[in-house]
Amino acid sequence: MRCRGGRIMRGWYALLLGASLPAAQAWADGPWPTPSPEWLSRGTGGGLAILPLVIWWLWVVGWTATSDWVTRDSTQHNIHPNLWGALVAFPFVVFALLAWWIPMAIVGYFLMAAAWLTPVIVYSMLRNKQVPQSERVLTLWHGRRILARMLSPFGIEISTSADGQSEMLPTVVLMGAGGKTPDENTVRSQRAAAMPGFEEARKSMVAAVVARASSLTFLWTPAAVNARHEVDGVWGVVRVLQSVQTKKMPELWGDAPPLAIPLGDSLLAALKVLAGLDPHDRRSKQTGTFAMQVDGKPRNCRLTAQRAASGEQLLVQVESSGLIYSNARDVGMPQPIADRIRELLSLENGLLVLSSPPGSGLSTTFDVVVQSADRLVRDFISIEDAASPPREIQNVKPIQFDARAGRTPVAVLDLALRDYPRAIITRDLRDRDLAVQLASLADQQQLVIISLKANDAVEAIAKLLACGVPHEQLGRSLLGSLSQRLVRKLCPKCRDEYPTPPEFLARLRKTQEQLPHLRRASQHGCRLCVGSKYFGRTAIFELASGATIKQSIALKADAKVLKQAAIKDGMRPLRDDGMRLVLDGTTSLDEMQRIFATKAST
Repeated sequence: MRCRGGRIMRGWYALLLGASLPAAQAWADGPWPTPSPEWLSRGTGGGLAILPLVIWWLWVVGWTATSDWVTRDSTQHNIHPNLWGALVAFPFVVFALLAWWIPMAIVGYFLMAAAWLTPVIVYSMLRNKQVPQSERVLTLWHGRRILARMLSPFGIEISTSADGQSEMLPTVVLMGAGGKTPDENTVRSQRAAAMPGFEEARKSMVAAVVARASSLTFLWTPAAVNARHEVDGVWGVVRVLQSVQTKKMPELWGDAPPLAIPLGDSLLAALKVLAGLDPHDRRSKQTGTFAMQVDGKPRNCRLTAQRAASGEQLLVQVESSGLIYSNARDVGMPQPIADRIRELLSLENGLLVLSSPPGSGLSTTFDVVVQSADRLVRDFISIEDAASPPREIQNVKPIQFDARAGRTPVAVLDLALRDYPRAIITRDLRDRDLAVQLASLADQQQLVIISLKANDAVEAIAKLLACGVPHEQLGRSLLGSLSQRLVRKLCPKCRDEYPTPPEFLARLRKTQEQLPHLRRASQHGCRLCVGSKYFGRTAIFELASGATIKQSIALKADAKVLKQAAIKDGMRPLRDDGMRLVLDGTTSLDEMQRIFATKAST
């Protein structure tokens, strides 16, 4: 009895070989190798036995799944998808057909397996060089991931992370934000979640959270999309774990490979939709907001997409985690300076100036200083810019000026003085007239605390004088000029020790026994610092305060003389305070050289 399935398959083969429909039908009705009743041998007509037939179909099913994966994956990562689609399809089809006619079934299936697996293995090896460790295939940890999925329904859980870090990754949920209504934000979230680049966007935000990045950027070039993180005030390439730590070898961290352009485009479109922007507009500058939950805690993100010299640029600024600094020790202020600041804040009148270069944590220190003042006994007012209001401080009354509405800082100050405040504060002082007015008030009856951008304490004094504040008046009213810089701290887990260089000992006039070693950044990094080799920041300070510098200001001395006067009053310059952190192992000489390498712009 003939096999109906055999006739159908034979008819299809005839059509594939170019036979006409009648000829194909005749061939299908003719003698056809029927399945053998035996399990392992071919039948008398050349048909496959039951077991080889099952193996043949298993090979086809496996090839179908892997070829589909190679096609999708090569398209996603832009790894010559047309070429690999042909390489995984054509050889297998040829050998699958030949397997029906080769006398020894095992030889046919060996050739099928070779035609199936060889291009997949070669593709995987090339692909693994371009993706992070956690996404590589045909590795030990890839096998563990597959095994974990198989055992999960039975309640068995095993580690699936090559670096042991995936289990510690935060849960990050991206959400629409900035819409006019909650429903609009929900629609944004749903539209973005349905887009192919959404998961890659979520992974990018997870990586930013793990790296403690305050900003991340994607820059399009003709060849790829480069991603960078801003961590502890320094921009750098995204870091990924390249090899797992063993007893004999440390962990190795390296730069993450760039994204393929199609993957970057899909990521860009998903984030734009999430922020309520037009994903098709790739020329004009667009700004929007979206939100994410990190382990259930909300954090806002600001997205800016614009054209750049080398292509499009996407910038995502991440809201801080909400860490609040409550006292001077939290920001790294030395105790003698903290005690002196507290003493100055207890005075009835005078001018206290805080300064730093841009991006050096001045706002945080300003808030800490104001919070340490007695705001219950004295009435504090804050002169603020309505366009960028600062964080609210308890028992400080904000009064806003707005250049767009014609309310100048001096006019707002005159209005505030009607309430007879005893202390006035203002951040990021830029208005010359306001500077002169505040200096006059500090010379008379008010305690005035201001901040401005400057590289050091003496330069801050020079800037006030350049605004038109009289030398004699500033000499009388100045309580102190406090300046700071932010310094990255060495990762406490992976920092290295090395013998103190002889020239360094000579400069400090110390012996090898007194200072046997210093610390520096690790060559490789670790999981704690995510390969950056530094973890967190602290500040270094200098305080110019005393009778000598006040006299020098009144006598119109130059910057060099003012610095010498401040040192005579007891000021320890920023470099010396930074050296304190080098000696106690908090930071490195390389970090100190970095922050003082070039004069920061103000």
